[in-house]
Amino acid sequence: MRVTVKIFGPKYFGLPQYDVVTHVFDLPDGATVGDVVDLLEKMYPGLRGRILRGEEIIPMHDIWVNGRSIQFLQGLATRLKDGDVVQLVPPFGG
Repeated sequence: MRVTVKIFGPKYFGLPQYDVVTHVFDLPDGATVGDVVDLLEKMYPGLRGRILRGEEIIPMHDIWVNGRSIQFLQGLATRLKDGDVVQLVPPFGG
């Protein structure tokens, strides 16, 4: 299945880019948000620790699947399906 991952505020997460970072991954059926986070951690070492403490999202950060927080789904165990969009969201400022 094909899943799109968007990292908003990549500079906040320690990535060199300023614009949204987008990746498209071909994942096996049954893959979860946790699997995506693990894959991103391999690409960008330290990223996991910038959004999670253990298995919990750091307050004011979020991970969305199709615009919905995984905190209202099954957390990192949220299963993905073909065409889903996973978004890493840093704290919003104003």
